[in-house]
Amino acid sequence: MSKLLKPRGEVKKAIAARIRAGKDLAVKAEIAESTGGYEDWLFIFAKWREETAAELTTLYEERDIGREFTAVTVSGEYSSPRFTFPYTKSALELGLYWLNSLIGRLELAVGESPDAIAIESLHPEIYAKCRNLYEGGDYAEAVEKSFKLVRDKLRALTGYETGSEAFGKGHLYVDGAAATHVDDDFQNGVKFLTMAIDRFRNEKSHTADGNISDPIRAYEYLRLSSLAMHLLEAAYSRSS
Repeated sequence: MSKLLKPRGEVKKAIAARIRAGKDLAVKAEIAESTGGYEDWLFIFAKWREETAAELTTLYEERDIGREFTAVTVSGEYSSPRFTFPYTKSALELGLYWLNSLIGRLELAVGESPDAIAIESLHPEIYAKCRNLYEGGDYAEAVEKSFKLVRDKLRALTGYETGSEAFGKGHLYVDGAAATHVDDDFQNGVKFLTMAIDRFRNEKSHTADGNISDPIRAYEYLRLSSLAMHLLEAAYSRSS
């Protein structure tokens, strides 16, 4: 039974990257054949094989996955690089087939990280519209989507999509304070939460990936948006 150490989408993305590197190596095999650069190609293959096996140990709980890949791609050494080359080329083809099969078996794998499972506890709208992006490893897109959902909620309530304007011009009020004498603190807390989301959205919109490559950090941003959405469920505009 295969147990994942990372979210399924992230595992798929990592294996796909190793497959692309292997396919690039297959293209270089043609260059090696036409130029006699067998020894150089064998060196590159050995590096790809080693790095792929190491990557697999970070994705799966069982170290046997990495060892199995190493066993599948073994080719042995012969009298010269030229005679070793065809056997190693076949090992590359078998390794690529094995990696593709590994992706095909991902749906049967179990034991995703707690962070991937915890996403199910997010606000229903955040979960429904951001889950596939997150599980597919598109962390920046998932976070950006969650920020947009908060802005959409503010606009639906007040006609304004930023926290400062929604609570200012839009006269937004949120039920839920623990007591009357701390209601102002609660209102400011929700306001500053939505304003923080505005700022984070502006900051991340200026980079291609939003500086989010870590699934845990991305999940924390999603949780921030989820909290805002839950609080805004009890909100309304006091504007006449």
